[in-house]
Amino acid sequence: MARNSIAANLLMVILLGGGLWSAAVMQKEVFPEFQLDIVEVEVGYPGAAPSEVEQGILRPVEEAVRGVEGIREITSEAREGRGEVLIELVAGQPRMKALQDIDQAVSRIRTFPDQIEQPEVRLQTRQREVVQVSLYGPIDIWDLRKLAEQLRDQLQSHEQITQVELRRVPEYVTHVEIPRQRLRQYGLTLPDVAEVIRTASQDVAAGSVQTSAGEILLRVKARKQWADEFAAIEIVAGREGPSVSLGDIATIRDGFDDVGFHSQFSQTPSVELDVFRVGSQSPIEIARAVEQTMQEFESVMPPGVNWRIDRNNAEEFRRRLHLVVENAVIAVGIVLLILAMFLEIRLAFWVMMGMAVSFIGGLLLLPAAGVSINMISLFGFLVVLGIVVDDAVVVGENVYEQRQTESDHEVAAIDGTREVAGPVTFSILTNIVAFVPLMFIPGETGKFWAPLPVVVIIVLSLSLLESLFILPAHLAHARAGGRQKRGLGARFHQGQQRFSQAFNRFVHFAFRPVLHLCLRFRYITASAALGLFLVVGGYANSAHMGMILMPEVSADEIEAGVRMPVGTTPDQAAEIANAVTTASLRMFDEHDLYKVAEGIKTNVRGSNFIDVEIVMKPPDQRDMTANEVIELWRDSIGDLQGVSQVTFEAESGPGGYRQDISVDLSHRDIAVLEKAAEAFIERVKRFSNARDVSDNYNKGKAQFDFRLRPEGRALGLTDEELGDQLRGAFFGSLALRLLRGTNEIEVRVKLPEDQREDIYHLEDLIIRTPSGAEVPLLDVAEVEKNVAFSSINRRDGRRVINVSMDVEPKRAVTQVIEALRTDELPRLREDFPGITWTFEGSDAEMRRATASLWGSFGLALAVIYSLLAIAFRGYIQPLIVLVAIPFGIVGAVLGHMLLGYDLSLVSLMGVIALSGVVINDSLIMIDYANRRRGEGSAFEAISQAGLRRFRPIMLTTLTTFGGLVPLIFEDSLQAQYIIPMAISLGFGILFATAIILVLVPCLYLILEDIRLLFTADTDG
Repeated sequence: MARNSIAANLLMVILLGGGLWSAAVMQKEVFPEFQLDIVEVEVGYPGAAPSEVEQGILRPVEEAVRGVEGIREITSEAREGRGEVLIELVAGQPRMKALQDIDQAVSRIRTFPDQIEQPEVRLQTRQREVVQVSLYGPIDIWDLRKLAEQLRDQLQSHEQITQVELRRVPEYVTHVEIPRQRLRQYGLTLPDVAEVIRTASQDVAAGSVQTSAGEILLRVKARKQWADEFAAIEIVAGREGPSVSLGDIATIRDGFDDVGFHSQFSQTPSVELDVFRVGSQSPIEIARAVEQTMQEFESVMPPGVNWRIDRNNAEEFRRRLHLVVENAVIAVGIVLLILAMFLEIRLAFWVMMGMAVSFIGGLLLLPAAGVSINMISLFGFLVVLGIVVDDAVVVGENVYEQRQTESDHEVAAIDGTREVAGPVTFSILTNIVAFVPLMFIPGETGKFWAPLPVVVIIVLSLSLLESLFILPAHLAHARAGGRQKRGLGARFHQGQQRFSQAFNRFVHFAFRPVLHLCLRFRYITASAALGLFLVVGGYANSAHMGMILMPEVSADEIEAGVRMPVGTTPDQAAEIANAVTTASLRMFDEHDLYKVAEGIKTNVRGSNFIDVEIVMKPPDQRDMTANEVIELWRDSIGDLQGVSQVTFEAESGPGGYRQDISVDLSHRDIAVLEKAAEAFIERVKRFSNARDVSDNYNKGKAQFDFRLRPEGRALGLTDEELGDQLRGAFFGSLALRLLRGTNEIEVRVKLPEDQREDIYHLEDLIIRTPSGAEVPLLDVAEVEKNVAFSSINRRDGRRVINVSMDVEPKRAVTQVIEALRTDELPRLREDFPGITWTFEGSDAEMRRATASLWGSFGLALAVIYSLLAIAFRGYIQPLIVLVAIPFGIVGAVLGHMLLGYDLSLVSLMGVIALSGVVINDSLIMIDYANRRRGEGSAFEAISQAGLRRFRPIMLTTLTTFGGLVPLIFEDSLQAQYIIPMAISLGFGILFATAIILVLVPCLYLILEDIRLLFTADTDG
């Protein structure tokens, strides 16, 4: 296209215009949307103990789905009244087919207990939350929930908002409490009353009547919703006496489930609403709609009730977008300054236009690749900032060199481009191949980061197109920078020429002697480089540096998880929750933490776990880190009475709350497993780096196992009838579920609380036989006291106990895992034969990700070697080019050490991507030497290549590093996840270049020495 500038300009306009149009209309979201390879099976079993759930639900489901093709792992958990089975699929398995197969397998199970609810089989998905709104204030929780429902309806009425869900709200329940004496007086049981309520509270369709005026529908209206409506239900028909209604024998009230404690923010009731993005909705527009709605809603909020935004992912997205634009502008300025110093200003301008065309044109192709504008794809643009200009720099520099001897710019552009077209093409191809392994990281981590390599590959492909076709056309018709004799342009050109001449003198008088010295002592140079690699590599593998999954990021929230003994009552849990909250607020007052945090959220999850969260202010608005606040919090809470464990976690990274090390212990004998877990915990607690060691073993709640006596069977009782009456008396009989507005309501029939809270009432319970006779419970059933689990965890058909811990400092995670794997766990097996273990959680994900990365990296190296072999038409010289990769890794490690960053999975991703970038300089140098080989000896050829290619190598290195500098030294929270990758790329290319400039020429001559040696032996 150099001779047809119109075609080049039209192609450039299409890429620029199409990219801008695509940016305006394409999908924008906070995090990339992806499907998880997990099928979830959930089954409700009201009133059942975890052991019953395990036997009746988990085992049948595990056996039923075991034969389904494509299952990688099955994990399950039994809790009181509910069982959950998570089935992880093999990567690449068709999800919908697996879902259908699993659903059919579950539907064929015939051994489920009769009392279970309908099994739910679904693909696990990530909801795309945009904003979380919290309402809080000193009002009744009933009124606060009604206010939250009103807000939900108002939010959903906005045209930009589709999905809003309430979180941490108590569930509606209509309580029907009937004293025992009333039941006996009228010869009733709680299941009998529940059945009457169920049949008397449903509308009945009675068909239709055909009349001359048309068809008339007939319907019996019996639907009831509120407590006073249920009170009018007739329980005893008045055939031989007055009729008795439900309100005559029962206390009926509309309320909530008996949880004892509701969510609080700074000791006032709170309710949260999550606003989600659906379809192509924009997170920024949704956040704007929420703010607008909240301003309107303030007018109807009662006095004292406040609202706050707990989480605003749209603001994070806006900040990330601003970060990309800001860093891009700075990087463009740095790169343009570097180019202007080495090249003519107009040539530098057109090289920079190549960056703009590649970036904006990339937006045009992203939708076709299934990538949206999100935080990770924006990271991709940040990473490629410094790389994308390399090919244009090489072409532009060579055209500039041709202009020094060729007055016809068109000829100079064509000849200069042709001369480097081969190595430039292969260098871009190797860059692309190096980023391909990042597309195949398994698990949720891989899906999360998948858009980044796609963005980089698209932008690099467009940069190759631009540098070989569009850029030469512009350079062919650009005027020389020195034609102006006056003015700013002339002065700038003269300054650039002086710098260029000074640089040439530096190359000739400073670098040339060093290069020749190293070439003469090439074996010493190579040995020194190898020694440096071994020293840095040894340090990286030592205890001084570790490997973590994700970079540490300042937390938005800090959580204290308080586990209470199994069997803790709701009232006891509420007392402990209030005590923890009071201690936390006292810490706020003593240390004036209102400057660093906004408040405290408290919630009771389940029956024995309290979740207390400190909501931190943004990092730039506080002078304390999350870890510093945690240490204060530990001291303030101290030892709590009636508490089993207190653990502290800081929300960080894409995974949110996640402990550093997680070990699953397993044994056939649950008693042996219990003792092994206790022993393992005690040993781990002795580790100086271990923090918040905890397990998920929750044994301790008393359990009474009833068996029907022969006397009971003689009276006509069955096990099912006995169980129904026991469940109804203490858990309650579920009469029906109904919709009240948009909320699902349960109507539950049970004894009054004062007849359910003492063991005496169990011993005194009267059982009604099918004939109507009443007998004491212990006359028809025998009881055995036992100890029950509050939850049971299984993995691949085996019971497991999970032991997890945090590690401080994070870089010690690798050393702690190694100590556990080689010392503590083998000793545990000696003490408890038959014990097995697996590392799960972050460590398992790290091992899967790193194994996949190294495996894909090996394939990528093979492809890169093949490309280089094709380019050099040989098998040996590509090995010289590949030598640059280890020294790029050395630079990456040194960069992390210099800036105080730990190595992480993101660092490793940067190292693998670096492998394609770092060989470009070697490729250019070796290609030039091969073309000059016919003009002289190998020494002269490689010497000329080192001197001639010194400037383009320095240019590509400085522009790559300069483009990444703003990101490397960025201090905003939004950039922390990606900075380790930028460090690996930036410092890797910087250090590798310094080594390559002398090491590659030395290896070139060493290879020539070896060739001559074999030639001499052959001749001899």
